[in-house]
Amino acid sequence: GLRRRGGGDGGPPGSVAAAAASVDELAAGGGGGGGGSGGGGGPVCGPRSVGTVAVLFVKAAHQVELVATVRRVISAAGVGVEVSDRPDLTILLLTAPLPLLIRTADELALRKRDLRGEVRSFSADSLGEFVLEEDNPSAVGPRSDALFTPAEQILLLEYVLDKVRPDAARFDDIHGNESLLEWCQRQGYVRDVYPLHEGDAVSAIMNSFSRTSPLLDYEALSRMQAYFGDKVALYFSFLTFYTKSLALFGVVGGLVSVGVTLLPQRAAQLQFAFTIFTVLWSVALLSNWKRRNVEIMYLWKKLVLGDAADEAIASASRKEDYRKQFFGELVNHRITGEKIMVYPGRLHAARFAVSALVVTILLGISARVMVWSLHFEDTMQVWRETVAPTMAWSRSYVVKDLIMGQMPLVVYLGCLNLLDRVNGFVAHKLTDFENHKYASTYENALVAKLVAFQFLNMNMAYLFVAFVRRDFVRLHASLRSVMLIELVTGNIKETVLPVYMASRKKAAAVAARDAATKAREEAVTAANPAAASAALARAEAAAAASPLPPENDVVLTQAALSPDEGVFGDYFELVRQFSYISLFASAFPVGATVAALNNLGELYADTFKLCRLTRRPSPARALTIGAWMRAFEFISVASIATNLAIIAVTRDAASSVVGGGRSKTEEYFAMVLVEHLLLLVRYVAGSVLEGCPRWVRDARAKEQYQRTKRENSGGGNGGGDGRKRPSKRSNLVGGANVATPVLAAPGSTSTSP
Repeated sequence: GLRRRGGGDGGPPGSVAAAAASVDELAAGGGGGGGGSGGGGGPVCGPRSVGTVAVLFVKAAHQVELVATVRRVISAAGVGVEVSDRPDLTILLLTAPLPLLIRTADELALRKRDLRGEVRSFSADSLGEFVLEEDNPSAVGPRSDALFTPAEQILLLEYVLDKVRPDAARFDDIHGNESLLEWCQRQGYVRDVYPLHEGDAVSAIMNSFSRTSPLLDYEALSRMQAYFGDKVALYFSFLTFYTKSLALFGVVGGLVSVGVTLLPQRAAQLQFAFTIFTVLWSVALLSNWKRRNVEIMYLWKKLVLGDAADEAIASASRKEDYRKQFFGELVNHRITGEKIMVYPGRLHAARFAVSALVVTILLGISARVMVWSLHFEDTMQVWRETVAPTMAWSRSYVVKDLIMGQMPLVVYLGCLNLLDRVNGFVAHKLTDFENHKYASTYENALVAKLVAFQFLNMNMAYLFVAFVRRDFVRLHASLRSVMLIELVTGNIKETVLPVYMASRKKAAAVAARDAATKAREEAVTAANPAAASAALARAEAAAAASPLPPENDVVLTQAALSPDEGVFGDYFELVRQFSYISLFASAFPVGATVAALNNLGELYADTFKLCRLTRRPSPARALTIGAWMRAFEFISVASIATNLAIIAVTRDAASSVVGGGRSKTEEYFAMVLVEHLLLLVRYVAGSVLEGCPRWVRDARAKEQYQRTKRENSGGGNGGGDGRKRPSKRSNLVGGANVATPVLAAPGSTSTSP
């Protein structure tokens, strides 16, 4: 892995001995600030869970120098390093001292609340406007948590670690712009890299739930944002908002289902009315969420979404959004002159064209596979009616009805899962091939492909049944069966199974520990040396079979948790659910009721999984839910056409909506006019409901007025009392307490602290 200096044959393969001199050179020029355990040159950061990243090195004889090398290089970047040994691991606990956090926050223009209660871009030169001198007692030591939230500390630390790159002159097999820790992980030297959970913060989040309050309020969501970061908090904000909106939709859907059952002669009119309600509900959901998103971002960051200046500030400061896998040519920026990496536009266009061609081919293949699964269902139905009764082995009820009757559904679900896996794999490879510069654009492109695949894979069979077979009963039964099965299996896979596996793993570890203890006791009381040796061997084997970390070993306890998978899959599940209840609302109105009940449990299950069952995710900054909003909007628009087509084509009940005495052509033409009218209603309703809430506009105007008033009075950029505070950039030894004002809730008349 590492090139040796000069030749020679000393050291094992991958040894770092020959690279020690180059590392010393890097450390000498790196600017100090973070000392390592036994390394000298700075304070040693003790093991703690606040803002700490754990690096688990696999222990081996030839990796002692590698650990020392990594420690020196990371310490040279200003990061505090604590080294801890375990029987089979060497653990580095990485923390960012306060000076490093301040420098990095300045570089990233982190949005922070100052002493006047305003949120603005952080600046090290204006530190006195964020930290009071009297609240900075140096005797206490560094207090990073007083100025930066836990999520911000991890964000800043990981940004610094991502910039620590392996030296290309000394390290072999470097992929792209990968960091030193990523290189070690890919080479197999490092087993895991993850931020540590904080017990008190996790408990506070879980305590937000109660029997009387199954949803997360603004205070709980703000705690999530401070601990997990913007991206995770925005997901839970949207899930909470979506679940609240589903309550009304579910009640109306349940009433329509009852009405269709009791009044079959009025079924078409009820379904048409529910289609109109679905259109209005979906546009209200998405438009009001956009308003809520504006409110959340203003309360968290004092940024107004839709304001070009604010969005430019946010996008320009997200330097951590650069993808390390991006490759291109280094050129000078035409304005700043700094070196930047670009990729020619014509080559990008060629890659996108190839990607679009592959997606189109896969969509065609997926459509054929799903149609084949429906033909298989017809074949099985004919076989059960004609062939099965004539054969002795298939004549019984168990074989003919229970086994063979459910086989088409099993085949359909199998094809659906197979296509999901194949298309998901291809979508990731194609998005990698497109060479996106930013992680946000990469995710948007991936979402677009997956939603296209999902829309066709999941809905192709239903559309075929609805508009080719025109079998409404079969459509209703298929929707009911598949939706219920997916909800049940999804909850089992996400919550029940992880809890069961974790408890089983812990029980096995406890049993192994007890067996090891018993074997050691037998070794002590053994009558002869041979029996004692055998007992000790059994004890070592039992302990190694299922090691149980000590209860106070936070690092190894969290290492045993499952890696976090992010919120991508959670958003994808919501899109699938929204497709079921929107695209086919007229055929399965009770689906909204089922979705509302499921999401009440989903909110708690997702929070519990994130806090208790998985490792802490890396925080990420975000302003919106990104391309997922466009996916919801696409489904909302498409639902108008599918629901009206189900009424007109599948049920053949257009006359019940537009009146009788017309030909089929006239009825279909009238339904097309109704569709266009609903599209117009949706557009008008969206235009009315969207936009910046009035209280946000008033708060922004108040900010500008107060800022102008201070400037005119000569207060400049001083503190809240109008006095100019001296810069504290050179005095960063002590801690800092920041008075955090209470944020006004959305809808209040004032945002003053």
